[in-house]
Amino acid sequence: MREQENKGNLEIAQALKEFEEKSKSETGNYKAVKFYNETDTPKMIQRVMKWSGGTIKKEQHAVYLLLAIVVLMFAVSFYLFFGINNKLSRPSSLILEQIKKIPVHVNQ
Repeated sequence: MREQENKGNLEIAQALKEFEEKSKSETGNYKAVKFYNETDTPKMIQRVMKWSGGTIKKEQHAVYLLLAIVVLMFAVSFYLFFGINNKLSRPSSLILEQIKKIPVHVNQ
């Protein structure tokens, strides 16, 4: 019984060595290759740096600029949704008086 286990382990070890040698010979010393001109810098950051005309040269400055634009957009949105809406939704007392004078006909 022990001889069969040892023989099985030896066969497994031999097969593993053969597999490793075969895989090394097929791949050689090649490692993963980037197929495209990829960089670690996101495209949005690259575009901000490009469109700034050379004013923004560091990635971190471009990130700060984008963050400031987002904050500005949120501020404008909150102002438009909550600031102006309150002024437009309240009719003046003059308009309310005119509405009250309009005759309403109820069909019977």
